[in-house]
Amino acid sequence: MKFSEAILLSLSVAFFIIAVHQTFVLGIAQSYWLFMLSVTMLLLNRLAKKKQDEKEVQQEQVAVGKKINKHKTTTKVKSRK
Repeated sequence: MKFSEAILLSLSVAFFIIAVHQTFVLGIAQSYWLFMLSVTMLLLNRLAKKKQDEKEVQQEQVAVGKKINKHKTTTKVKSRK
C-alpha cells in the first residue's frame, strides 16, 4: 500500500466516524455531506489502487516482451530450401 492510498483510506475512515458522531448529535440531514466525503475518499482510494495495478501489469508485460525479443534475437533459425 502506497502512502497516498493509506492517507486516503485513513481520511475516509476519519470522515465516516465524524459523520456518525454528527448524525447522533445533529441528525442525518446535517451530516450527509460528511458521509459523501467519506465515500468519495473510498472511491479515490479504489481508483488509485486500480491505476497502480494497471501500471504493474503493464510493466510486467513489457518485461516479458523484452525477454521474448531477446530470445528471438539470440536464436538462429535455419531456412529450408
